[in-house]
Amino acid sequence: MNFIPDWVLHSIYGLPAPTNGKRQEPMQILAVGISRSATESLREALHILGVKHVHHGFDTILPPSSLEATYRLLQKKYNTTPNSGDTKKLTAEDFDTILGNCVGASDLLAAEFAPELIAAYPNAKVVLNVRRDLDGWYASMQQTMRYFDKNPVDWDWCKSWFSAELFWIRQTMCRTMMPRFFRGSFESNGKWVYEQHVALIKGLGLPEDRLLEWSVEDGWEPLCRFLGKDVPSGEFPNGNPPKAWAERIARTMEAHHKRAIKNMLVFVAFLVAISAAFLSLYL
Repeated sequence: MNFIPDWVLHSIYGLPAPTNGKRQEPMQILAVGISRSATESLREALHILGVKHVHHGFDTILPPSSLEATYRLLQKKYNTTPNSGDTKKLTAEDFDTILGNCVGASDLLAAEFAPELIAAYPNAKVVLNVRRDLDGWYASMQQTMRYFDKNPVDWDWCKSWFSAELFWIRQTMCRTMMPRFFRGSFESNGKWVYEQHVALIKGLGLPEDRLLEWSVEDGWEPLCRFLGKDVPSGEFPNGNPPKAWAERIARTMEAHHKRAIKNMLVFVAFLVAISAAFLSLYL
C-alpha cells in the first residue's frame, strides 16, 4: 500500500488532522526506549513530576486521529532525501503536527524517530528507558504489540478496508512502523533490534547532563536528580501490564470493528441494488 499516492489514501480514508495547534511550551523530555520498557510507568511518573503532557502510544491509537499524520512522518523519514545542504529530513515543525501540545514524547513513536527527535529538539533531555531482562521484554512485546507485527489476510483485514481508523492502524502500524523499525519482523529480529537501538542512542555522544539510561527498577531518585525535581513521597507508578493493555485496546477497537461491519453491509446492499438494477435492464 505504500506505493499508492498519499492524496488517494487521504481522499478515501482521511481522518481529521490532530488539533494540536502551535507549540506553546518547549519540548522538555524524550523517553526513547522501545515499547514495553516501562514506557507507561515512566510517562505517569513524569506527569507526577509536572511534565505534562507526555505523548505515549495510546495517544496514537486511542483515538487514532494522529495515525495518518504519523504515517506521513514515516514516509518523509524513509522515502525522501534532504534538500541540498540540509542534513535533517524531519524538523520540529514536522513533529509538532503530532506533538505540538506535548512537552514530552515516549513509547514506539519516540523510539522510531529517536535520532530525529533528539536533533529536532536540542534542548530536550533524553531518557533511554531500558528493560534489562531482554527475554522478559520480548515476551511482553509478544503479548501486546505482536498484533501490529502481522498483516494477515483475515476477517480483520477485510474489515480494515471499511473503517478509516482500522485502515490507518494497519497502514501505519502493521504495514509501515513495525516492519520498518524491526527490519521486517519483530518476531525474528526483535531482540537484536532492541540491543542495536540502545547502542544507537548511547553512540550519539550526548553529554551526561542530557542523557540518562534508566530502568524502572531504578525508581525515582536517578530520574528526579536528572530532571532537577524533588523525589515524591509515593511509590513509583506501576503502569501498564499486558492484560490491562489488551483490554484497553479491545474496548476501543470494538467501536471501530462495529463501524466497519456497518459500512460493509451498506456496501454489500449497494452492490446488490446495482446488480438488481443492471439485471432488470438487460434480462
